[in-house]
Amino acid sequence: MRRCVVVLVGLSLVSALLTAPARATRPGKTWALLVASANDWWNYGMQADVYHAFQAFREGGIPEEQIIVMAYDDIAQADRNPFKGQVFQSYDLYDVYKGVSIDYKGDTVNKKTFKAILEGDKAAVKASTGRNGKVIDSGPEDNVFVFISNHGSPGHVCWLDGDDMSAKELNQTIQYLHKNNRYNNLVLYIDTCFAGSMFKDILPENIGVYAVTATNSTYYAWSIDCMSAAFGEDATCLGGLFSISWVYQLLSDDRKHSTMNMQYHEAKFASEGKCIPQQYGDLSIGKKTQVSFFGDSAQNKKPKQTRRLPRSAEARSSVAKHLLAYQTLKNQLASMPADSEKAELVNAKLRATETLMKHADKFITDLAMEVYGRSATQETISWMETNFGPINWSCYEPVVAAVRARCPDMMYTEEVRYYAGAKFGVLVNLCNEVNTDTLLAATNTAANGNPLCLQEEL
Repeated sequence: MRRCVVVLVGLSLVSALLTAPARATRPGKTWALLVASANDWWNYGMQADVYHAFQAFREGGIPEEQIIVMAYDDIAQADRNPFKGQVFQSYDLYDVYKGVSIDYKGDTVNKKTFKAILEGDKAAVKASTGRNGKVIDSGPEDNVFVFISNHGSPGHVCWLDGDDMSAKELNQTIQYLHKNNRYNNLVLYIDTCFAGSMFKDILPENIGVYAVTATNSTYYAWSIDCMSAAFGEDATCLGGLFSISWVYQLLSDDRKHSTMNMQYHEAKFASEGKCIPQQYGDLSIGKKTQVSFFGDSAQNKKPKQTRRLPRSAEARSSVAKHLLAYQTLKNQLASMPADSEKAELVNAKLRATETLMKHADKFITDLAMEVYGRSATQETISWMETNFGPINWSCYEPVVAAVRARCPDMMYTEEVRYYAGAKFGVLVNLCNEVNTDTLLAATNTAANGNPLCLQEEL
């Protein structure tokens, strides 16, 4: 009798399973958040990077409502732009601005809004911007792609308002998305100096997140195509070395068969040793095909040529991102008649920028010497800028905050802030050598008498 009962019960269960309606699941969507968190003419290339990425997603068939663009939008119509209403990412002069839908402009391009968009928090977006705006309204079946092109310092991505995003903050947001089932796979591409420091020793390998960075945790990212003859005296870098590589590669790849890992290795090869792209997190995602994150390739849908054109005879030029303000002025000056009125104005800006840089150098040198004494040679201090170990956040975070508060003209002046931030590897090293109180006291001493710093201790 028991056997019969078991069999009957088993048959009943099988029958129920066979007749039960299938659980409804919606097809997974692809979402993209594309961010250029810098403005001004010398940061032209960062907006161009994002605009071209937008074009690549649209050609992949991703609907506009699933693509969110944050960009200051001050270069297409800039007085200095000889091609009004157009933006180019390289010497081929292909307009990447045409048709771009920019969702967040001007002062709404900030860390707070970025976080709200990524978390799908519509109320927080409205509180931050004063209006309703698009968000990443993703679920557990969806793939989410985030791209940021900007400046950076050790452990930070910079933002327009100076309220920079730390690696801790970014990874806390990633953890929120993971715990709330906001993605199937999450991919982040970051093109900033020290981009690897946003993920190294922080990003887990088992939460479905894959990050690719323009460089490692201790070195600079680069901009290229900086001296186009077509721009004449207003030449500026047209794109990031890493960004130009991955976007153009994407536009020429068969996304159904090319993997994310292939794109990474292409970007690494194209970097020519200037920077060292890195991968972090769940590296198995690198084996997935590009169609999962960027949509289908244009060549599979329509005969449209978007492959990069042969480079012109113009010499390739490159600039480390933290030197963009200075080097752009220098390049422009070299293209002008020496005795022209415009050259005099640019030369004055260049000398003023050099002065700001010297004051930033002096602050970092004085800080290191206050801790190390005479043993802190200039060679040692320069070496420390790009050679440092893990970030001790319990020290580094309050010290960086103290530097920002005590030296606002160094940390919030566009012409020098990224140059100064690129020296914060020294602070990382010092935090691994002395206690926080000692370093905070040294910070105050180094600020005394420096024109970029307040002369009263906070």
